[in-house]
Amino acid sequence: MFYRFFKTLFFLSLVIIGVKAQAATASLATFQKHDIKMTLKVPSHQAIIEDKGVIDADRGWAIFLLSKTAKIKSFTIFDRKVKYIFISSQDSSKLPSELKGNLPPIEKNEHAGMVLFKKQQIGEVPFLLKYTAEFNEDVKNVRFSNENVGREIAGTILDQGAYLSPDAYYYPEGNESLAKFKLTVDIPSKWESISDGNRLSSQTKGKRKIQVWEDPFKSDGLMFMAAPYVIKSTKTDNNIDVYCYFFPADTGLFGQYLKATVGYIEMYSKLIGPYPYQRFTVAENFFPTGYGMPAWTLLGQQVLRLPFIVRTSLGHEVLHNWWGNSVFVDYKRGNWCEAATVYGADYRYKLLQSPEAARDYRKNILKQYVSYVNKGNDFPIRDFKSRTSPNTRTIGYNKAMMVFHLIEREIGTKAFFDTWKYIYKKYRGKEISWEEWIDAFEKVSGDSLSYIIPQWIDRAGAPELGLTIEKVTKNPENNMQTVSFHLLEKGGQEYRLHIPLRFLGNGVTLDTSVVFDSYDSLYSIVVSDKVDTLEVDPDYHIFRKLYPEEIEPIIAAVMGQQKKRFVVENVSDTSNQFFKTFGENLTGDTITVDVPDVFQETNRDYAPIILNPTDLTDYLKSMVALTADSVTILKQKFPRQGYTFILTGQNWNDFKKYMLVLTDDYKSLPRLGTLIPHYGKYSFLVFDGTHNVAKGQWLVKSSPLIKKLK
Repeated sequence: MFYRFFKTLFFLSLVIIGVKAQAATASLATFQKHDIKMTLKVPSHQAIIEDKGVIDADRGWAIFLLSKTAKIKSFTIFDRKVKYIFISSQDSSKLPSELKGNLPPIEKNEHAGMVLFKKQQIGEVPFLLKYTAEFNEDVKNVRFSNENVGREIAGTILDQGAYLSPDAYYYPEGNESLAKFKLTVDIPSKWESISDGNRLSSQTKGKRKIQVWEDPFKSDGLMFMAAPYVIKSTKTDNNIDVYCYFFPADTGLFGQYLKATVGYIEMYSKLIGPYPYQRFTVAENFFPTGYGMPAWTLLGQQVLRLPFIVRTSLGHEVLHNWWGNSVFVDYKRGNWCEAATVYGADYRYKLLQSPEAARDYRKNILKQYVSYVNKGNDFPIRDFKSRTSPNTRTIGYNKAMMVFHLIEREIGTKAFFDTWKYIYKKYRGKEISWEEWIDAFEKVSGDSLSYIIPQWIDRAGAPELGLTIEKVTKNPENNMQTVSFHLLEKGGQEYRLHIPLRFLGNGVTLDTSVVFDSYDSLYSIVVSDKVDTLEVDPDYHIFRKLYPEEIEPIIAAVMGQQKKRFVVENVSDTSNQFFKTFGENLTGDTITVDVPDVFQETNRDYAPIILNPTDLTDYLKSMVALTADSVTILKQKFPRQGYTFILTGQNWNDFKKYMLVLTDDYKSLPRLGTLIPHYGKYSFLVFDGTHNVAKGQWLVKSSPLIKKLK
């Protein structure tokens, strides 16, 4: 996930209370350049800031936004003092009379104040703004996982470190989409800072340290972090500096993160084009984050320590330096870069691992769509801006990733990645959207992809395929048979799909495909008479809605249920407080622990999560065996003492989905509640304390898209 700042516009309430609409007499300023000098005062949570740059606005009243805690010392244009009014962005009482009812759309943000001033000049002019501001957000109870972003921090300056994002408005912001940034920061001497782009210098003076950062490209925001880091570095073969900025407790992770980061930079430089910066930094945060910015990534301490992050999410954030931080997103036309980054990182690693791993990844995407997306929260890929919930992630990351997958399958791998090189070379430093991508794929490959945008980008939903066998005609003379069958789109919508087919039987396997461009099409294919089975899309190459029979119970399906209830045998048990904290960490919300009496109620519109039930459900008994001192899962035996078992199931007691928690290690439950959301694609998990020692998925053997030939 790469951090980007999104502007949500609103009109002050005065505009809509019986005031006739008029032509606006105030304009939003546009900042072209920022040269920021910032001194951190940690004990008081303050920053002393000077911003010198270039601003543009129409002549007359102009507006920009700044932290609502700011105390402005001076504001000059062409070295002349400017009179200004500084008010809350949601307060109209101090507006000049001529502006009442005539304001343009303004940012709606709890952290922003609004600066109004009269601009006398036409065009771009130099400005200097001096101010102090306080940033003291509480970072407790911040949660971050693949499925749930949770509450995000805008800015804070604490003893543990300082974090400032564009959402904190620590520098002035207007209507610009891209601007140039340079930052000179004065921090405690035992701290290190990190910001976008390249570090130009670092100098220690007594108890203070001054460091200068500059992004060589225009960007749509500036991120900043500083803390008492320990630093270690290495270089790539192309002399790119790779750094780790970690807290002392995690310096043991230096080696694996440095080695992996070097590998990712070198891999993507060959795949796409030269790495665009002089350095890359993996920085640790003291609260949960997982962001990628130009030339660095910021990972929360708990995220950094997860064993799979270095093999997955780290490469994802490195790749964002090509997609999102060099070639920018035109958000008005849709965010494509998370999908491209997932395809080039998370999915590509599975593809390099094995065809089976890639197949499982694609199926997991389809399972997440069924788990998290419904008619009430579905939307077109075009409308995706950023991940804010499981359903937005499923659409903007996963469904959109499958668009890149179907394009590669249609035009071929060489043309596909030649297009990546073409896009990077042509659009570096520019904002683009899906139109530029499709145009480039067509130019490089020579193929027409005109159906992609109307079918996949501008339309919500997913096809639901159906299969019926019409007729099987044997031909004994040549040991062949003609199979006639219908393919259907059960929702009645027309899609253009290249549908993979697999004919199986008696040692024969035949893979082929057909073009499906109607909601009901009849096909006839001649195959060996040894074949007795037809499978449609057996390897999940098409983004489609899975049938319930195709989906094994998984953690994501339980997490995707809007309502959950936590149940124990004995509500007075001292373990219940640990279980309550487990539930609150798992859901990010306050929960109540119930007793099994709740199952006497008729309501079944929730997923029960049950601690230490007296017996397994019938669904689980075929795969899990319990004794007094052991648990056996799919023939693998584990001790019960000190272990925790997370088991998911379906269709029990009229509940569609449920989760069982078996443990005697109650003290580990709170931590496990934060970890489990990271394992959403699995049916079961096994933990020794808080260390994951086993995970897997239940087997699925049936599907309406598998038919016997009769």
